[in-house]
Amino acid sequence: MTDRAQTFTLESVTAAVLLVGTVIFVTQVGGVTALTASTSSQQVTEAQYGVAVGVLDAATADGAVRATLLSWDPDDSSFHGTGDYRYAVDGEMPTAFGALLNESFADSGYTYNVNVVHVDPTTNEQRRVPVIRQGTPTDDAVRAVRTVTLYDDDVLLDSSGTETETTLTEASSFHVPDAVDGPIYTVVRVEVVVWPV
Repeated sequence: MTDRAQTFTLESVTAAVLLVGTVIFVTQVGGVTALTASTSSQQVTEAQYGVAVGVLDAATADGAVRATLLSWDPDDSSFHGTGDYRYAVDGEMPTAFGALLNESFADSGYTYNVNVVHVDPTTNEQRRVPVIRQGTPTDDAVRAVRTVTLYDDDVLLDSSGTETETTLTEASSFHVPDAVDGPIYTVVRVEVVVWPV
């Protein structure tokens, strides 16, 4: 009887060692944490990107993006309605584009930034000018980008969205410099960066 008891004990210890070894091996192969990307979070990110692209496409097509870029106060060197900053910090850009962004993202629990990216004509370096800044994007942020061409004879808009008599070349200041000779003022990329709150 004692030989059988020793055999059962040895089998139990061997099975426990194999079980612990298997668990250690499996956890080393692929760690699962709270931050591990899942299929559902990837679908949410893709949907968020789709909304960002749709909003930017719609606002570019109807001129709302251009109107926001031209909603500039050359005397204060800032976008209209932005207070002490040159750009909107609370997401309340008083333009149709700003309203569309709020409807699409702020009411759905997302935060967003809007930037104008251009090439500095003197240094040939890429510069990023904030239009709306709500914070630092997280790792799961998505970015939608569209190109907009600004012309020398584009007219600045006042705080109500009405055209002034000041063209880009006549303005005492503007958020991006004149980069091209001829009728084109510059070409910029407008980027919308969106991430969950």
